[in-house]
Amino acid sequence: MSDPRPSLETRLVHGPEPEHTGAVSTPIVHSATFSFDSLDALLAAKAAGAAGAAYQRSGHPTVHAVERRLADLEGSEDALLFPSGMAAISTAFFAHLRSGDHVVCVDPCYGGTQHFLTWGRERFGWDVTFVDARQPDTWASAFRASTRVLHLESPINPTLTVFDIAAAAALGHQHGCLVSIDNTIASPLGQRPLELGCDLSLYSATKSISGHSDVLAGAAMGSRAQIARLYDLRTMLGPMPDPQTAWLIERSLKTMTLRVRAANANALELAERLRRHARVASVFYPGLRDHPQHALATRQMRLGYGPLLGFEVLGGADAARRVVEALRVIKHGPSLGAVESLSSLAAHTSHAMIGPEGRARAGIPEGLVRLSAGIETIDDLWTDLEQALGALAG
Repeated sequence: MSDPRPSLETRLVHGPEPEHTGAVSTPIVHSATFSFDSLDALLAAKAAGAAGAAYQRSGHPTVHAVERRLADLEGSEDALLFPSGMAAISTAFFAHLRSGDHVVCVDPCYGGTQHFLTWGRERFGWDVTFVDARQPDTWASAFRASTRVLHLESPINPTLTVFDIAAAAALGHQHGCLVSIDNTIASPLGQRPLELGCDLSLYSATKSISGHSDVLAGAAMGSRAQIARLYDLRTMLGPMPDPQTAWLIERSLKTMTLRVRAANANALELAERLRRHARVASVFYPGLRDHPQHALATRQMRLGYGPLLGFEVLGGADAARRVVEALRVIKHGPSLGAVESLSSLAAHTSHAMIGPEGRARAGIPEGLVRLSAGIETIDDLWTDLEQALGALAG
């Protein structure tokens, strides 16, 4: 039976209940504390959890309005907002791990996640095994009786490796694990990991969800039971975003479809042109027909293949640095999914913390330039890349 509600794109503009009247933008409630006329009313607000409003750390009306929008966007039962992507990811791990537990995590994945898991092994007594994302047929041997979490990322930052998410989730569940995924690169518009079997979908909402380089935030989406575990920990530890951040995310969601579609189209065109450039050794992008997982990415991803691509510059790390520093329209900055195009050197930003050996193990060349396509005119972006690559001849 078809969904009688308006389309997701329309709901992103108007919210989960488009028929509402009154303010077309959720009011920003600048209050951390709320008062009540009775003890019963206060207790009812506390019992409502994230939907209540007694004290901001446990729930806030502006924040919760955006959490409802995020759950609707993901097609999940519930969602939580965090002040950063790493706050969402670390809270998910803390909520499901204790000393002696084991994690299986794809390698590479976001360097901050890898660093956190290694840090936790040293300080909290859990263990972690990193499995090669390029060889999912080898993952089964990594599981133990103590494995509690399988953590995924696809496409993977910054090599853009793709694997079968549904098969990976089934493998994790076969071993009794929670299956979490960092879906930041694809975005919840570009990929639906909960529908593919994952239990938690995690995001740096700084990226495509917010998309304007002016918000630091994270998000977690999943079942009510899973989100309740994260909510308890968020309330205890305190990683609660402020209402202004929530409002800025709501503003951004209204244009998310347009932004994601435009950025993904630019990324594909830039990847096609870069692969033909004489000073580019290789291009990493699942939208390319010769990408080893192109057919799989086409099945799993929507609205294109994501805004992020990588390209290896002939001449290695020094040549890559010269290219990034010669760019003018494409800004040199460590993020992705924004309206402006951004470039960075993975060896010095997203994957600096895993070191040269970790990058070599994960197949990340030292001369890799990570490029996040924005929504600018494609010819302006290409002219900028041509002049920067051309500077290598000097």
